Amino acid sequence: LKTDRSPAKQGGSRRTITVQGQDNLGLRGQLLFKPSDALSITLAGDYSEQDAACCGSVYVRTGTTQRAADRQFAALAAAQGYTVPSTNPYDRLTDLDATLQAGNKIGGVSLKAKWDIGPGTLTSVTAWRFWDWQPQNDRDFTGLPIVTKSQNPSQQDQYTQELRYNYSGDRLDFVLGAFGFYQRIDTQGTEQHGSASTKWNLAPSNALYNSNVLNGLTALNTQYLKNASVAVYGQASWKVTPELTLQPGVRVNYDKKDGFYQRRVFTASGSEILIDGTTSPVKTAQLGIFTPQTISPKFSDWNFSYDFTASYKVAPGILFYATYAKTFKSGGINQNGVPTDAANNPILGAATVKPESVQHYEAGLKTEFWDRRAILNLSAYRTDIKDYQANVNNGQFGVLRGYLANAGAVRSQGVEADFSVRPSERFNVYVNGAYTDATYRKFVDAPCPPELSGGASSPANCDISGQRLPGVSKWSLSFGLEANAPVTFLEQEGQVYFGYDGSYRSNFSSNPTPSIYTWVDGYSLSNFRVGFRTDDGFDIYGWVRNAFDQNYIDQLFVGPGNTGLIAGLPGDPRTWGVTLRKSF
Repeated sequence: LKTDRSPAKQGGSRRTITVQGQDNLGLRGQLLFKPSDALSITLAGDYSEQDAACCGSVYVRTGTTQRAADRQFAALAAAQGYTVPSTNPYDRLTDLDATLQAGNKIGGVSLKAKWDIGPGTLTSVTAWRFWDWQPQNDRDFTGLPIVTKSQNPSQQDQYTQELRYNYSGDRLDFVLGAFGFYQRIDTQGTEQHGSASTKWNLAPSNALYNSNVLNGLTALNTQYLKNASVAVYGQASWKVTPELTLQPGVRVNYDKKDGFYQRRVFTASGSEILIDGTTSPVKTAQLGIFTPQTISPKFSDWNFSYDFTASYKVAPGILFYATYAKTFKSGGINQNGVPTDAANNPILGAATVKPESVQHYEAGLKTEFWDRRAILNLSAYRTDIKDYQANVNNGQFGVLRGYLANAGAVRSQGVEADFSVRPSERFNVYVNGAYTDATYRKFVDAPCPPELSGGASSPANCDISGQRLPGVSKWSLSFGLEANAPVTFLEQEGQVYFGYDGSYRSNFSSNPTPSIYTWVDGYSLSNFRVGFRTDDGFDIYGWVRNAFDQNYIDQLFVGPGNTGLIAGLPGDPRTWGVTLRKSF
């Protein structure tokens, strides 16, 4: 993807740089110490750096919203003499004018001790991990200086301790354990608007339209999250007969989360804007972009979950199973600001989200046949979720990244099938398929899609019950094969091989609330590889991904303010390379 850093629309010169590149470096190592046959201690560590110029979106399309005609994207762009660099997203050309960065530093250390005690094994795992995240983006998705800074660098530390005891007998296996988790995240955010913001965000009828009242408007965000969790759990496997096995499990969990979020807003001259009862046309315009906000959301709750699986060996190589699970997803707090009401006060009800309550049902068949050279697995499932945590946004710049809200109920159900066959050691083939029906069963107060937003009489919320969840394709397939032949190459005995991997997915929604403008068409991809490998771990191969250069979209974004702009991330074009690998 190339970005045209082009002041040419103001008569300047052009320069083009490449974004979406990768620059990754990682290290990891392990040290094993065995003071006795019954005790082993493993010290492991890893560290990685990612310094990517990411992530640049492209113009995909525009759609009509309920805003006035002069507040739609085409009119807004024309008012400032702006044209997009290309209306074809597969030209992969953007003109984003803010800094793009997705820097990561990730690492950690763990200490694992395993001690054989009598008939079982006691295991302790102590770990610490950190994450230093340095993102910068262009949140207006255009080359105009509307949002000139958008960055929320974060630093995270987390500590975990797990202690479990495993017992394995002739007819009974079980595990008992306890788990503790603590996390601290600190974030320092900067959002700033530029010289194009005023005409983009104020109507021509506003007396300030030709001013520069929003240029330099800056929001400084400070936030932290303290997250603690403890749990005890147990799982058993009882072989009632050689054919029948029952597996019950339970878990008790306690979560506690404390957060803090503060947004301070400043003018270009550095004066702080306060909600102090005073008003003026200038202040009203500025508060329409960034509103000072301070919230200290808290959440705590106990959860009890359990599951039960029964499996039965119908015949050699044929296993039937059925599972029921009552589980949960922890509740949480919103840590990047929440929407405001008409008086610019934070809507505190949006600061926390309730836990998800999940009921899962599954039944399936696992088979091996043809002397274990062929495998066929089938499964059907249904998952019902109450208080589903949906990621939503309402178009306000201050909460543009979205926030979590509870939908009433969600259901995901479907069937999956996996088949693979290896008629000889020289050839294998596989095909996997899934049908997924995932919908909001009840979500009556969801944010409306862009085509129903932006007007004075637009609904405050929309009922999207029955509509599909974002990112879910109804149909997906993966398939492939590999053939090899023994050869001697450079006096090394090994195999030359050829492989193919293909995939297909049907269309999916790319917005939490489905919109006629954010459906992504289905697509299929093909990858090939050819190489040489030896039995001692040497492997060299050439590969090509998206071999037929299929045009497709990974994700679509609704532009801020309901202007009708739809931006997106095009999928990778045909990409090729060579990989050299040695394991020892």
